[in-house]
Amino acid sequence: MTDQLQAPSQQPVRRPRASLWVLRLVLLLHTGLVVTQPIMAGYYLSGDADAMDVHSPIGSTLWMISMVQLVPALLYWRPGGGRLWPAGLTFLLFFAEFLQMIVGHSQNLAIHVPLGTAIVLTVVALTIWSFRPAARRGRRKGAQ
Repeated sequence: MTDQLQAPSQQPVRRPRASLWVLRLVLLLHTGLVVTQPIMAGYYLSGDADAMDVHSPIGSTLWMISMVQLVPALLYWRPGGGRLWPAGLTFLLFFAEFLQMIVGHSQNLAIHVPLGTAIVLTVVALTIWSFRPAARRGRRKGAQ
C-alpha cells in the first residue's frame, strides 16, 4: 500500500556537458576576436594606419564565427538539455555582425560604432554566462 502512495520516480534532468564545453570554447574564440576590434580601431584612430590591416579581416570573418557558434549552441539546447535562448542570441549575433561588416566597409560610423559596442557587450556577457552555474543547469521537464 505504501508503494502506491509514493510519488512516481522522476527521470533525472539532462544537463549539458560536452556541448556546453564546445560552446564555451567557441565563445572564448569569439570573445577574443570581438574584443580585439575596438582595440584595433583605437590604434587606427590614434594614427596607426596598419591597425586597419588587423581590424578589417577580423571584422569580415566575425559573422562566420557566429555561424560556427550556432552549431554548439543548438547542440547545447536540443540533445544537450540546455536552454534555447543562447542559440537564438547567437542567431541574432550572426545578423548583427553581418550588418556590422557591411556598415564598416561603407564607413557608416553612426551605425558601426554603437552596433559594434552592442556586439562586444553581448558576446562578452554570453561568454561570462556560459561559465556560470546557470549554464550547467538543465532545462525544466517539458520546456523546449
